[in-house]
Amino acid sequence: MRVVCQVVKNAKLYSDGIIVSQIGQGLLVYAGFSENENNDKLVKTIKKICGLRVFADSNGKLNLSLSDIGGQMLFVSNFTLYADCSSGFRPSFMKSAKFDLASRLYDHCLDLISGFGIDVSPGAFGKEMIIESTADGPINIIIDSEDL
Repeated sequence: MRVVCQVVKNAKLYSDGIIVSQIGQGLLVYAGFSENENNDKLVKTIKKICGLRVFADSNGKLNLSLSDIGGQMLFVSNFTLYADCSSGFRPSFMKSAKFDLASRLYDHCLDLISGFGIDVSPGAFGKEMIIESTADGPINIIIDSEDL
């Protein structure tokens, strides 16, 4: 699993011209899944995301987590995070999980996030999405389950 976590003031996700999800202050998380995911990797990665201390405390230090600030998460599936650009100019997505597996992994992650007590809003899995967000910082953190 590979994720990009962005601290946002707010985010709104549209699909088919309608608002699917929206959040206030929190994390906009783009998540990509590979063919070789397992439950241990998913749990470690989700726990890491939910516990990230990337919000400023009263001294301006990045010392608070999503739970500490009562923030929300918008969790968006993004198979392009496993793009291989090593050859030519057209990315290959062969390392990305196939649709059915990625769908199951995505749903499992939503359950895990909720289980950690986070107010999570889903993306529109497998559909075209437009995402509007107001980045804060900017603070962007990349996490790869292979590194945990």
